[in-house]
Amino acid sequence: MKYLVFLEPLYNQHVVTDTPETYAEGESPPESDETRQNLRVEATVELPPGAEVQLTITYKPGGKAPVRSQVVNLTGGPETLVKHLRFDLEKLSPSSWLSDFIERIRSNKVFSRLSGYLSPMTLLVCAVVVYYLVRLIRLTDFPIFFFTDEAIHSIQAYDLVRNRFTATGGEILPTFFKNGSMYNLGTSVYVQVLPTLIGIRSAFTTRFISTTISLLAALGLGLSYGEIKNKHRGWLAILVLSMIPAWFYHSRTAFETVEAVSFYTVFLYGYLRYRNGNTRWIYASVIAAALAFYCYSPARVVMAAIILALFFSDLQYHWANRKVLWLPILIGLVLCVPYFRFLFLHPGENEHHLALLDSYWIKPIPLSQKLITFLGVYLQGLNPAYWFFLNPDDLTRHIMKGMGHLGWFFLPFFAAGLFLSIRQWKNSNYRLMLLALLTAPVGAAVANIGITRALFMVIPAAFFITLGIEFSIDWINKRFPVIKFVDGIFFLLLIGANFTILDVSLTYGPTWFSDYGMSGMQYGGQQVFSKIKEIEAQYPGVHINMSPDWANGTDVLARFFLGDPVSIEMSGIDAFTEFMKPIPENTIFAISPDDLGKVVTSGKFDPVKVVDVVFYPNGKPGFIFARLSYSETARQAFEREKASRKLMVPDEIKINGVKAEAGSSRLDMGSLQLAFDNDIASVIRSEEANPLVVEIELERPLKLNKVSATVGGGATGFSVYAQPLDGSTIFSSSITVTESPQIRTVQLPVKFNREVSRLRFEIRTVRDGEPSHVHLWDIKLE
Repeated sequence: MKYLVFLEPLYNQHVVTDTPETYAEGESPPESDETRQNLRVEATVELPPGAEVQLTITYKPGGKAPVRSQVVNLTGGPETLVKHLRFDLEKLSPSSWLSDFIERIRSNKVFSRLSGYLSPMTLLVCAVVVYYLVRLIRLTDFPIFFFTDEAIHSIQAYDLVRNRFTATGGEILPTFFKNGSMYNLGTSVYVQVLPTLIGIRSAFTTRFISTTISLLAALGLGLSYGEIKNKHRGWLAILVLSMIPAWFYHSRTAFETVEAVSFYTVFLYGYLRYRNGNTRWIYASVIAAALAFYCYSPARVVMAAIILALFFSDLQYHWANRKVLWLPILIGLVLCVPYFRFLFLHPGENEHHLALLDSYWIKPIPLSQKLITFLGVYLQGLNPAYWFFLNPDDLTRHIMKGMGHLGWFFLPFFAAGLFLSIRQWKNSNYRLMLLALLTAPVGAAVANIGITRALFMVIPAAFFITLGIEFSIDWINKRFPVIKFVDGIFFLLLIGANFTILDVSLTYGPTWFSDYGMSGMQYGGQQVFSKIKEIEAQYPGVHINMSPDWANGTDVLARFFLGDPVSIEMSGIDAFTEFMKPIPENTIFAISPDDLGKVVTSGKFDPVKVVDVVFYPNGKPGFIFARLSYSETARQAFEREKASRKLMVPDEIKINGVKAEAGSSRLDMGSLQLAFDNDIASVIRSEEANPLVVEIELERPLKLNKVSATVGGGATGFSVYAQPLDGSTIFSSSITVTESPQIRTVQLPVKFNREVSRLRFEIRTVRDGEPSHVHLWDIKLE
């Protein structure tokens, strides 16, 4: 008797059948999409006459699935019979090998011991260390600039200490400090007092203070996430925040917005603990709110908005705890006193600030239009396209190229986390973060959206991103129930991602953008002043003249790096190419390539003698140190140019709706019409004339009662000459005002009740000669 069985496994997937199908010799099983995807075993059985055969297939699908079997009984006929059998078995799980592998690792004693060491607190501490390292490593190399908005904190702290903590005008412990022409600094100056007292001033120290304070944002977010969602995964929120491009970039600077956001995060965490029953935390929340409020001007609006939102959101809870809130409220009112003092000592400063920002709130437009504009700008601040993708709204020196402010790679996790949070709106914890999201752009919406003004968004965004990532982790854990191992994988992946972003930024960041000048990166603060120190040591008694036009506030940078008094002269090369200004002996000029081009093409100088060069990160010359001297024919060239510049420039304008033929001194900023648009946010500037002269001849006569002009803060003289329509004697009136810390409107009473047809205005800066720039914001005729 002969029994032959041939088994042929076909390793496909998916369909399970419990009973084999049999076919006689010569028959073929029908084909289908399903059967072609089975894990199939085919057997050929040759049965002698009268034979009885039992065939058993035993198999294990994989993983922890139990052993399974299929049995078939076969009986032979009167003749030898060949049967073809097909068994469609349950698939081998494609991930079963991974589950087995993970299970073996998990059961390993070394791994078990390692998992024990990686407790949630250990991971949290490690995440904070990683966050800190990713900022301190080569801190001054990226971002590549050291900006005047960073240096100003240390300079103001130095002046504060030098003046025994008294500001100009006798204000003790001033509330706010000026950055340029606006009061925009507060807490950020006081935190720089300690290194000032010690006598340390460097780009690293200034950034180090700010970066260290940013740890409050990391810890505050990590602890908040633990309080709201999962106390074991606070480390996840910290590593996510560390990776968000806008925060990674700016938390390596000394911009005051970083410190404001950090204190704001502590405020959110303190309020969260208070809302969850630990009412003592409200004190920390109140103090942190004040520190954020006094740190940065947009923070004042954001803090007011979030406090108002939380007041109404949790009104019932506040009322239930009213007996414990009276003292925190009293402390909050006391902390408001410095702000009220500031408003009293500096009336109109908020309006001036808005004017400098060109805010629509102070423009002469209807309130309805202002509200519509606010809504449009506010919605732009909530637009995912602004936050996750490239946008043209921000300067290149505030952008991580190709990443978006919140990171395009985080968008799916953000969307998932936001969706999960919206579903939990009734939960006060999630509602807190949703309200933080909704109020974050309010401060920026007062003027225009910009990443520094809207940086508060990174905190709620990091929360939602973390929530989305944890949802992914939980999904993996359900698929592969090895929680600690998956946490470890994500922990290591995020650490690797953090250091990858750091490496990419340090390696490629310096050449992301090719504009290193005023309109771009404003590169060179540390580099050019270090080179100046080297040249001063190499050439004793050298006189260095540096062009200030390559960055904002170069006078602040000079004080920061060279100390007081500044040992160099700062004047643009135009002062030497447009006027024959004496060049002191042993003078070296520090000029840009564009300035060097002006020198060469002017034809007024002898061949340039280059002393040294500071190169841009892309290898091109950035600052050329050179000796200059006038050629023999320079004087004649200057005389010809001077005669041509005295000519008035004609123009046609409208004054109070009346057309006028006009002429003015040559302008290098703005058009003459801007001086008569009744808008103090617009400004014109004379190219060199002092006084700035404006002449107008009206199309139809105008009855003149008074004239006012908005001028700069320097000592200024303002004169008006009026020609009556009847051609009688010209009437004139003049006034001179002393120096002021801000622009102001000067009014001339014109006691002349006749109509005039011609007017001449002269605006002179008293302490400056000619050539110089004269600024004029507005002339108003009534």
